[in-house]
Amino acid sequence: MSETEPSPVPSTPGPRLSHDTWLLIGALALLGLGVALTFIFSPDTNVVDTTPTITSPITRPPTLTASYPAPTGAAGGATTGPYPVTVPTIDVAQTQTSVVLETTALAATLQAEMTATASSLPAYPVPEGTPPSMPTMVPTATNPPPTVPPPPTAPPPPTPTSADLIIDDSPTNPPLPTATPLPTATPAPTPIPALVLRGSTRWAGGQGPIVLNRDVQIPPGSELIIEPGVEVRLAPGVSIYVDGGRMIALGQASSPVRFVGATGARWSGIFGRPGSFIALEHTEIRGGGLAGTVLVSEEGGLVVRAARITDNGGGVLVVDSRLELSQSEIAGNDVPFGAALDASYSRGNSVTLTGNRIAGNLLSTGAPMVRIANQNARDTLILSIEGNLFRGGSINLQLTTNSILQGTITCNALIGGDLGLGLRSETLQVAPDGGFLMPLRIEQNLLEGHTPVIRPTYLTFGIGRGAASEVALDMRNNWWGNASGPYEPDANPQGIGDAVGSNISFAPWLTGRPSCVPVP
Repeated sequence: MSETEPSPVPSTPGPRLSHDTWLLIGALALLGLGVALTFIFSPDTNVVDTTPTITSPITRPPTLTASYPAPTGAAGGATTGPYPVTVPTIDVAQTQTSVVLETTALAATLQAEMTATASSLPAYPVPEGTPPSMPTMVPTATNPPPTVPPPPTAPPPPTPTSADLIIDDSPTNPPLPTATPLPTATPAPTPIPALVLRGSTRWAGGQGPIVLNRDVQIPPGSELIIEPGVEVRLAPGVSIYVDGGRMIALGQASSPVRFVGATGARWSGIFGRPGSFIALEHTEIRGGGLAGTVLVSEEGGLVVRAARITDNGGGVLVVDSRLELSQSEIAGNDVPFGAALDASYSRGNSVTLTGNRIAGNLLSTGAPMVRIANQNARDTLILSIEGNLFRGGSINLQLTTNSILQGTITCNALIGGDLGLGLRSETLQVAPDGGFLMPLRIEQNLLEGHTPVIRPTYLTFGIGRGAASEVALDMRNNWWGNASGPYEPDANPQGIGDAVGSNISFAPWLTGRPSCVPVP
């Protein structure tokens, strides 16, 4: 350069933009762009449904039928499920205005800061080239999605059991109480027809045991003859009914006829119905009496000679039948009711008891060993009771009558129990002529060994009750267990034999045992 050329004037650099200024410019640019995009892509309506869509791998359960109505959500969206859900709504126009105001305020603040900075900072040269473009940032208004509670889960249906034969989704009423079933009556077994023996039937000894598995009936006009040595075996509960016919068992002392059980269980009995006749000679009856009686005769005839009726579940019952019982034994039976031998009559008849032993039977409380009753107030019952042994029972021999008893009671042994002979009657105490009303001859009998009465004198001397009567009764010439005679507080207070009642005439008495009585 020559000295004549003027020297170049140094150029003063212009103001340089700082880093913060560029940031402010970029922010304003982005803000404007965002506002422009907001207006461009704004929907026609200002109400935006922001109900979030919940996606879940869980399948929505079926709508449950309940007693509560499904609530309706606020405007802009409906809710599902049994509980109400509030969904917020957003006003876009109001939101855009708020953004513009906030942006304007921010721009004014930045402009003031930039002016202050430019006046305080030194000027920097303007950089060469085009400044780098600022990254594009699209502001996004983020609203947190409302929390929607999950719909309640319906309880799982009950697992059906084998009893669930029908599934019904209708309302279930409580079950009615189950009535207690009534006990079902046990059906009665079909009765087996009886074996009817018509005409004349004979069971011989050579036939072997006769086994009866069902009842046998002997109708009127028919008869059954059982020869010596025949054993008749009856199944449990089986009976022989002599229904107007005749049954005659002709046993012998060496070959008796036997009626026994086919098994260990009891068979029923032998029953003579009205018009029947039963004769048992040298006959044994064992294992019967299922219903409480083993031999019955009703309005017919019963003759028992040299027979043994033992080990049964009942006794002998006679009703309005002529009775002859001789040289027989009724012992070791379990009699649930009544006497071991019970004979009762509603009309006049006769009873013959000779040489029998009736003792050792198990009786109910207060039951006599032998009872004979005349229930007719007009007819006379004729008695012939001789040479018998009656032991035990509440009373050894009890006589009951509403009328006259006639006959003899002699040579009998009445031993043990509470009372020897008892007579009960509703007739007059004495005959009109002052004599004994009962034409009975009661003598040569033995009455001893009875249970002492619980009184000092009776207990001291062991005095039991030999006889008692409700009517005047002649009982002279009998043995009372002691030579001093029977005890009677007024008529014979020194006697220590079995006591007698006040209606009994006892003197004279025997001073020794009569020889005609059976040996105890």
